[in-house]
Amino acid sequence: MRLLLVNANTSRNITEHLAAEARLSLPAGWQLNTATGAFGAAVIQSRRDCAVAEHACIEAVEARMADCDAVVVGVSLDTGLWALRQTLAVPVVGLLEASLLTACLVGGRYGLVVMGRQTVPLYRELVVRHGQAARLAGIEAIAAGAPEVYAAPEQFESTLADAANRLVAGGAESVILVGAVVAGMHRRLQPRVAVPLLDGMACAVTQACGLAGLALPKPGAGSYRLS
Repeated sequence: MRLLLVNANTSRNITEHLAAEARLSLPAGWQLNTATGAFGAAVIQSRRDCAVAEHACIEAVEARMADCDAVVVGVSLDTGLWALRQTLAVPVVGLLEASLLTACLVGGRYGLVVMGRQTVPLYRELVVRHGQAARLAGIEAIAAGAPEVYAAPEQFESTLADAANRLVAGGAESVILVGAVVAGMHRRLQPRVAVPLLDGMACAVTQACGLAGLALPKPGAGSYRLS
């Protein structure tokens, strides 16, 4: 079985980082392949970035679509997710989507820790689009953007833990660390937070491979049918 991990931005080093984390959750018998966007932003952080990256994501996957049994969209803004879900006959799962659904299984209300205050409206809208707004306890944004965090993740560990704990104090029963650049950091931070910390890559790989195992048919009606 083959899982395709697509990074919709152009940063191959982030693709490699995500792939290393994905392999930690990959079931036995699965092979991981990767694809990276050929154009657009190095790190997606705005509405314009998302619009361009959606095209890049679709092109990157379509070039490899005969080569996979499931797809993980390795972007925390789930860029291209819905278009790919219509286009492909295999399961397609996004990082934020998988985290939100997992949060519903481990507790009641959940919180998000995101990179950069300018991204808060985008994530809030995305939570609504995924139908999970009623369980959102809050969003904490650290001042640094994704590029700064990726360049020196150790410097931001206390900041991330403090943000997670503020969400817990506000009623969150699980906390999602949002962003491809923080993939894997939940393992180091978990001892400092009293509720489960959820990692988008671990959640997405587990769900994508599980869905492939269900072997569900492609919808023949509705908006996700092949056209």
